[in-house]
Amino acid sequence: MDMLRAEGLWLEKTAAPPVPLLRGVDLEVPAGRVTVLLGASGAGKTLLARALCGLLPPGVRIQRGRVLFQGREMASQKAWTGIRGREVFYAPQNAAASFNPVLTIGRQIRECSRLGGGELEELLARLQFADPGRVLRSYPFALSGGENQRCLLALALACGAGTLILDEPTSEIDAAAHDEFVHVLLEQQRRRGLSVLLISHHLGFVGRIADRLGILCGGEMVAAGEPLGVLASPVHPYAREIAAYMQAE
Repeated sequence: MDMLRAEGLWLEKTAAPPVPLLRGVDLEVPAGRVTVLLGASGAGKTLLARALCGLLPPGVRIQRGRVLFQGREMASQKAWTGIRGREVFYAPQNAAASFNPVLTIGRQIRECSRLGGGELEELLARLQFADPGRVLRSYPFALSGGENQRCLLALALACGAGTLILDEPTSEIDAAAHDEFVHVLLEQQRRRGLSVLLISHHLGFVGRIADRLGILCGGEMVAAGEPLGVLASPVHPYAREIAAYMQAE
C-alpha cells in the first residue's frame, strides 16, 4: 500500500504566461518504507514535497494530475484538515526556522503533543539527546543544527505522525551530526514502521537507507523504483551520472 502518491502531477507558476515547474511526475511512498528522492538544486524536489502535503507556495498550482493519501485524493486544503501535521508531517530544510524563536523547544512540542509527563523526555532520550531536560528548556537558537533537526523529528513523533516528508534534513549540519541523524531516523523508522520520503542531493542516503529511489531532473521524474534496479540500467543521462558515481564509491 502507498501512503502518499503523486500521479501525473503537473505544477505551474500562475504568471502570464504560465510556466511549467513539474511535468507529469509519478511518485510512490510505500507504507513502512523509506523513499529517497534525489535531484540537483532547482530540479523541483521541494515543490514536489510541498505538493505532497498541500503546502504549495503562492503563485504555484496543480495544473493537472493528483495527490493521494492512503488512496484518497487530496483535492483541496479542506481535505488536509486534521491530516497535515498529525498524520503527514513536513519538515523543511531549515529546522530552526520551523520553531518559534521566543518559545522553548519543550513548550512548542507540548502544545501539539500526544505525550504527557516524562514521556517527552523519554522520547528525546531515544533520539540520542544526552540531556533531554536541557533541550526542552532551550530556545532554538541555543541548539545546533543537528539538535534542531532531531527536535523537529521529536515534534513529528510526538504528534503521532506516521508519514514523514523530510526536505534536505542534513544539508546544514556537519558529517558527525549527519551520521547521528541518519542513525536516529532509521531506528525510529523501523521501530514505528514510519513511511518516509527523504529529499536530498546526498548520494550516501541511497545505499544506507533507501527502499525506493526517485530521481528528479528538470521537473521530470527520470527514474524510479528499487535502488538496485534503477541504478543497474539507467536510461536518462542524469540517472547514468548518479549510477556511475555510486559504482565508483
